[in-house]
Amino acid sequence: KILNDASGVFNLSQKSFINKIKPKINLNNFNKKIEKLKNLKVLILGETIIDKYVFCETLGKSGKEPMLALREIKTEEYYGGAVAIANHLSDFCKSINLFTIIGEKKEYQKKIIKNVAKNVVLTFFYKDNSPTIVKKRFLDNINKNKILGVYEINDELININHQIKIEKQLKKLKNKVDLIIVSDYGHGFLSKNTAKTIATISNSVALNAQINAANLGLHTINNYKNLETTVINEMELRQEMKDRNSEIKLLIKKLANKMKIKNFIITRGKNGLIYYDRMKNNYIKCPAFASNIVDKIGAGDAMLSILSLAFKAGLDKHLSLLLGSLAAAQSVESMGNSISVDKDKILKIIQNLIK
Repeated sequence: KILNDASGVFNLSQKSFINKIKPKINLNNFNKKIEKLKNLKVLILGETIIDKYVFCETLGKSGKEPMLALREIKTEEYYGGAVAIANHLSDFCKSINLFTIIGEKKEYQKKIIKNVAKNVVLTFFYKDNSPTIVKKRFLDNINKNKILGVYEINDELININHQIKIEKQLKKLKNKVDLIIVSDYGHGFLSKNTAKTIATISNSVALNAQINAANLGLHTINNYKNLETTVINEMELRQEMKDRNSEIKLLIKKLANKMKIKNFIITRGKNGLIYYDRMKNNYIKCPAFASNIVDKIGAGDAMLSILSLAFKAGLDKHLSLLLGSLAAAQSVESMGNSISVDKDKILKIIQNLIK
């Protein structure tokens, strides 16, 4: 309590947000709701992405060409994309199904199985004429700054036969899952027809549709309707609305109404997030809680994972946003997706905050 009140651990916006939450938290009730999450049956859809980090020593400019020369020191692989989401949820839920796609040669399949949590049931689909997505990033070994990205990827939409297979598997799960989490990275796994099929499987669908270097200007969340929860960043919102200058709350409301999004979260990096409740026409601002930013890769996936569960559990909106922000903070404090969200750590932080 002394640390919370007197130290510089939290800034003014963080203290203000925490003070709003304190009167609403009954620890016994909160812990019971968190425990009930174990019974939720969750389905995750999205591409598997292998994040390969090559740590290098910078030697300088090449003597013969206008090129930066690096000396490779070590390489680490992290299992990202939909696999990371499944791992984030594994501490909270007993039953997790993961529908994911990899390359036709299945070169990473055994490694993926080895690196996913034991309570995740995997269903693989294979993309013709495509490798498993590998995003190789070269980093300076001292300050961990990223220097260059080289991607192995085929962004073409999967063929109609594979789409039919996915949709058949989805239909088998109709009314058998409580929550569907879709992470659409825009790499050709999820077609418009698949998006429509997803909407028929469950009333609770959470979405993260990300802009990246490969899909900039081409990707959209417009394929999905009647979403319970959506998490995108401010740039993704402005691109979706083709509007660089309008006030952000106006854009949030317009898109939420257009797509019938119940819980709409716009992340803003160090400025935290803005939440819009379409049913109540209400906005909430939540500050960021990350204190030691190492790598931003995967923060949106971590937030979506925990937020969608918290909303499904019926937790107070302020508390749900805090849980999502703490999950994102855990994510950015490690390289890539090397560490999954730790439920016990988050619960201890919540318990300490309300003292």
